[in-house]
Amino acid sequence: MQRRTFLAAASIALASYAGRKWLVASRAVAAPWSRAQAWQPNPNVLFEWRYIAGHITTATNDYGFIVSLSRPASVLGRSPELLVMRQDVNGAFSSTVYPGTLTYDTGTATYTFQASGGQASATARYDGQVYHLSVNAPALTLADAVLRPRGDLIPEGGDGLIDVGQVLGFTVESDYYADWATVELGAQTVGVARVDMQGLRPKSLTPAPTSDYDHHWFALAGTQATPGGPRPVWVSAWRIVSGGIFWNVTIATGTSAQAVSYTESSTVQAPLAVAETAWQPVPTLAAQPIRFTGTAWHITAGAQAAGDLLDVQVVVAPGQFASGARAFPDGSINFLEEGIGFSASGTVLGIPLSNIQLVVAESTAEFGLTYLPLARR
Repeated sequence: MQRRTFLAAASIALASYAGRKWLVASRAVAAPWSRAQAWQPNPNVLFEWRYIAGHITTATNDYGFIVSLSRPASVLGRSPELLVMRQDVNGAFSSTVYPGTLTYDTGTATYTFQASGGQASATARYDGQVYHLSVNAPALTLADAVLRPRGDLIPEGGDGLIDVGQVLGFTVESDYYADWATVELGAQTVGVARVDMQGLRPKSLTPAPTSDYDHHWFALAGTQATPGGPRPVWVSAWRIVSGGIFWNVTIATGTSAQAVSYTESSTVQAPLAVAETAWQPVPTLAAQPIRFTGTAWHITAGAQAAGDLLDVQVVVAPGQFASGARAFPDGSINFLEEGIGFSASGTVLGIPLSNIQLVVAESTAEFGLTYLPLARR
């Protein structure tokens, strides 16, 4: 989000800091981390964020939101940022990125962000059982929203250490953990949320061939009708094409929310595939012609047969681009699609979806060309 676009500046920094001791070798694959380990700052990455996407419904409000706290390594010479996005069910949308200062208190496991100029602030805390989020910004005010995890912490990719392709001449990997959670305000359950804890670093300082970077990321929460009654289901899925094809599908079901992950290393009948089914223009890319990205996608994957893991259509409202996305060194171009939605259909594990509570869709580079205008509707 801002979160996955940090490497535009990092490619320059890497060449200068290749010999610095802080850039340690990749961590050995071992037992997955605890929540406390995943939550605290990771000194072994170039860039990381604590990212929360959710949907809140009260007597007076019905909206989706994204709050992301970014922490770049000091060698990148960039300020931490707070991303605040809100998408109301009635259609109103707001997205603002605030540069500022980010601190972490070890004793209370609390991140505190203060925007430069005082336009916004946020705190995020893990108390050993639940997460707490407070935000004070023009588009979103939350006072100690409690995010209560459902099930165990999810190590994305099965062990929390994943490959994310080649970016600007370097091969990149990531520590990546996540939680699905219910949202509570004043002890009342008012929605659901996804909590991501991810950090990125070069897997190698040996330059890699330059390649296009195509990336999709989705998260979905809803229920399924089963003989035993409605069953909660949570899904995350992402696909990256850059120096190879990297993908992940993680599905958690039931009240215990036990998660199972499949990746490009798994033996499956049908790897994750993503196809745009509806389009929108991307904000103009400098001197480039207007291009297009999705507002709806067909997502499929199969373990034993095509579609037996996922066969899902997801939809988000158009126009949801993260303002100030720093995908270029001067930070001037806004094309990171970061969408909140409330609609999905299809099957997960062969069982139809119902009562969709949250859809999150992110796209950084899958831009359609302009020679099929009749399909872009």
